[in-house]
Amino acid sequence: MRLLVILSFCVSSSLAVFECGSHETTAFVMIARARLDGTPVVVSTAGHDLTCAQYCRNNIEPTTGAQRVCASFNFDGRETCYFFDDAAAPAGTSQLTANPSANNFYYEKTCIPGVTAHEACTYRSFSFERTRGTILEGYIRKTIKVAAKEQCLSSCLKEKEFVCRSVNYNYDTQACDLSTEDRRSKPTHLRMADGNIDYFDNNCLTRQNRCGSSGGNLVFVKTTNFEIRFYDHTQSVEAQESYCLQKCLDSLNTFCRSVEFNPKEKNCIVSDEDTFSRADQQGQIAGKDYYEPICVAADLSSSTCRQQSAFERFIGSSIEGEVVASAQGVTIADCISLCFQNLNCKSINYDRTASTCFIYAVGRADANIKANPAVDYYEFNCESQFGGMALCTNEGIRFIVNTKEPYTGAIYAAERFSTCSQVVENAKQISITFPPPTVSGDCGTVIRDGKMEALVVVSLDGVLPHQVTTEWDRFYRVSCDVSMDKMVKEGSVIVTTIYEASSQNTTVLEVATPPPVTAELSILNQLEEPLHKASIGDPLLLVITSEQAGPHNMMITECTATRVGGFGDTVPFTLIENGCPRYPALVGPVEQDFEKNRLKSDLRAFRLDGSYDVQIICSVMFCAGPNGCPVSNCLDSGTNELFMSHGRKKRSTDELEGESKEETLSAIIRVYAKGEENAEAQNATANGIPLDHSLVCVSEAWFVSSIVSLSVICLLLSALIVIWGCHNIHTIKDLPK
Repeated sequence: MRLLVILSFCVSSSLAVFECGSHETTAFVMIARARLDGTPVVVSTAGHDLTCAQYCRNNIEPTTGAQRVCASFNFDGRETCYFFDDAAAPAGTSQLTANPSANNFYYEKTCIPGVTAHEACTYRSFSFERTRGTILEGYIRKTIKVAAKEQCLSSCLKEKEFVCRSVNYNYDTQACDLSTEDRRSKPTHLRMADGNIDYFDNNCLTRQNRCGSSGGNLVFVKTTNFEIRFYDHTQSVEAQESYCLQKCLDSLNTFCRSVEFNPKEKNCIVSDEDTFSRADQQGQIAGKDYYEPICVAADLSSSTCRQQSAFERFIGSSIEGEVVASAQGVTIADCISLCFQNLNCKSINYDRTASTCFIYAVGRADANIKANPAVDYYEFNCESQFGGMALCTNEGIRFIVNTKEPYTGAIYAAERFSTCSQVVENAKQISITFPPPTVSGDCGTVIRDGKMEALVVVSLDGVLPHQVTTEWDRFYRVSCDVSMDKMVKEGSVIVTTIYEASSQNTTVLEVATPPPVTAELSILNQLEEPLHKASIGDPLLLVITSEQAGPHNMMITECTATRVGGFGDTVPFTLIENGCPRYPALVGPVEQDFEKNRLKSDLRAFRLDGSYDVQIICSVMFCAGPNGCPVSNCLDSGTNELFMSHGRKKRSTDELEGESKEETLSAIIRVYAKGEENAEAQNATANGIPLDHSLVCVSEAWFVSSIVSLSVICLLLSALIVIWGCHNIHTIKDLPK
């Protein structure tokens, strides 16, 4: 009996240590090249670390589904996990193996206070990666004192003033350093710590903030016949390279740091490891291409960069030629950014040992390549480049775009396409002038903090009409000092990633029209939550559900987007025509989702210039009978490949009678660019407009008639007051004295 009591106490203590409270979120901290000593309680080939983390988080035994305390697990980098009811000291009593092989990863359960499951990215296998006895110096944005390591991690996840990419935690002083950089962006500033300090990478960054608070652009660097060994993660079959790269950008469960794609087998592997973390586990392999996303602090100057790898890397090679630009003490991301900013750049030599960048105006076709173990050669794959400049004149801001290759498209003031735009064809230089707001409001210029500003859109997406703003268009914020003299002088041009999605709090979408009896159209985010506002480029879902019909009994014939409100000409934009998506990059094929009894289609948020609000109207056909609706075969104009979509060409009423019925569904979504929602509120405050969302807008005629009516009433009241006053005066005179 005594032994049972002791055992019961030990089990209760274990549960207490590795169970999180109601105000805490269960997450994992991962240590690479580490393994917990001891005998595991369960060994499972669960598939990958994400599945293992879910089992351990919920204290479920993978083999039987029974409840079992889990404190940590080892992962072999492939498919096998080893679960433990103890953790490494100081959280537990066990120890980590001194020198395990490279394909060992240790995951430790931790309780992070004051954050939601979404903030702690529990949809991923781990929230932070820990590097023991290491510190990142020189880029500390904030230092706070906390009671424990878990509070330090929580502070990083909750930081609102800047993007916290990593932390240092001192176990002796309890100092917590929050940094805007990490070991990949500033590798030369990572060193062994003098004291009891650990370094933690934030693994909860998203596509929108992984490059910093200003957004930044992601481009891919390709290495042919190359792979990371002994580590696989999320795998899928993709038809082509661009789809695999898009899988990386859209990945929610994995912080994508690399992609491997086999063009023959169509196998796509998205991984949170890269050549930085797996430097000794990489090498040549035939038939597989390797890609790494790189943050670029510059404009993505070519539309082709969004569809393919911007650079191809040749390891241990260098090009010979005349250097047109160079930089020392930089990362490869800095070097690539310099290439984008230099109109003459066609290739790069990057010296890994000296962190030195050399830019060349020639490529492999024009110069010799030689072996050089310390250098990697990068060939620039983008076909055309843009350079923007602003001139401040007495007439306003003259914005000039120079291109190396002829450009066909449009340049316009954001939200002012109808009144301030220029469409060009095969032009190498485009110029447009934005007048001050005191002269004309056609171009939407504003004066703020002593500067006149304009937001310019360069349409690069190839989508017609041009005023359909997608994530692939380029935004330039140009400004000039208001105190302009008669001399022409250069203004500032900021290439902004304003199209990148910002963190928005979503609420339930208000449907534009009363929902039909038979079906409903909804727009959802990636977590499948209803929303009524998003940011340009956000991945969304267009969903049609019905209580009476299943997905096999429904098909979409047409979907059209129209602008709601705003000013200027409205141009309807067709998304789905004759059952097929017109622009597969914006709207994917219609799929039958039998699990959730609905039709769905992937959608990327866009807007029609002139208004924030976009109304999507879809015609849905309902097919009676057990056979349901037929599938449509659609042609991808970009690849000339056929694909299936569960939509269909409209047919005549006679053909449809007796077998089907059509409904028109509608929903409205408000689409912002980054920072616009805050700017809208600031402008309203600056103009003296109270931020009262219950304000009612009235027509001009009604307003004028109201003023006239009030004036007449005031005149009548004035006359009555005058008559009453005269009467009182006569009454006083008539009184006896």
